[in-house]
Amino acid sequence: MTSGNNNISILIVDDEKRACNNLKTLLNEYAELGIQIAGVANSTSEADQLIKTLSPDAVFLDIDMPNENAFHFLERIKPFEFEVVFVTAYDEYAVKAFRLNAVDYILKPISIAELRSAVQKLKEKIKYKQSNTANTSFIDIASQIGKKVKQNKIILRDNQSTEMIDFRDIYYIEAQSSYCKLLFRKDNHDRESVMSSPLSDYEELLPPNLFYRIHKSYLINCAHVKKMLKDDAHYVVIKDEYTLPVSRRRYPPLVEFLRNNGFYNNKV
Repeated sequence: MTSGNNNISILIVDDEKRACNNLKTLLNEYAELGIQIAGVANSTSEADQLIKTLSPDAVFLDIDMPNENAFHFLERIKPFEFEVVFVTAYDEYAVKAFRLNAVDYILKPISIAELRSAVQKLKEKIKYKQSNTANTSFIDIASQIGKKVKQNKIILRDNQSTEMIDFRDIYYIEAQSSYCKLLFRKDNHDRESVMSSPLSDYEELLPPNLFYRIHKSYLINCAHVKKMLKDDAHYVVIKDEYTLPVSRRRYPPLVEFLRNNGFYNNKV
């Protein structure tokens, strides 16, 4: 962490000064102790300079800004070491945001509960990144992605052991704050492993004709789908044991995906 008192330093970036002041007030008044507003920028060019000067731990970033939106900005300055929390009035950018490994995605007008949750996720992710276990596991996943060769197993490593898991034996992967939980079959038992790499990394690594992102927090192995439930909300049942939520807008394309890839068998 950049500040001398172990606080998380935050840069706020939004072209609307009122929005910046509002977020700054909310963070100072409602968020948990342990954060520090390092600066405020009203354009990406200004943010670029402040990032170089302040080296913030995290940037709370509006997406839709004049001249250069947040995605173009991050693409231009990468690689970067800070974490990103998107703050926007538009929800159509959510999928792209999480593919960029954003810590969180907050919609305007800002909910206090969502803001506090984002700060907590941010603190956990920064803390976890600093551990050797996190660094090691991230390198393992990242190196598999970087090889760009056909694979059928994934390496799961922590400070105690290394697992080689066949893709087909993975039931689902769940994003949990700044971690991911993998549920899989090994030695005729269901097991789970908590790893530091973001869900978007697993989505890139695992075969797209087998795995499907049903929710911002869940990536499932469609071969293990037993049935789908539709009531007031939508759910998918994995292995007759695990019921997972499906976001409303992803339910129709999921049904189509199951049909097109040979998984549809009176499950809907």
